[in-house]
Amino acid sequence: MPVCGNRARHAEGTPVTHASIAAIRACFLEEEVWPCSWLVELTNPEDGESTYVECGGVTWYLPGNRGYACENGHDHIYDQVRADERWDYAADPEEAGLLAGRGVRPVAMDGGPIDVDPGAFRYAAGLPG
Repeated sequence: MPVCGNRARHAEGTPVTHASIAAIRACFLEEEVWPCSWLVELTNPEDGESTYVECGGVTWYLPGNRGYACENGHDHIYDQVRADERWDYAADPEEAGLLAGRGVRPVAMDGGPIDVDPGAFRYAAGLPG
């Protein structure tokens, strides 16, 4: 991981690492950065129990007022941007099918592709309006 040399933001004096060069650039150049609040799962290797904690990665606003992103790849694109671009996040194939059936391109929560449930697609496509 690259080491950040921004002493103004990291006043404690110890070397701080970020997950990417983009995160270091944001740490130096963005007016506002904050810890990512995206919940990530941690599994205890001894007992297999899972807990959820906030990511904590450096987060910054995206250009063009699109939303914000964190150094660990957690993005949030604002609702209006998604509506204008005719896409939205889908949590599972059924939700993806409902979106696709209404002419909205479904995207997985991680920003990647997602399978579409054909039954949900047909149902949504058959709705009026």
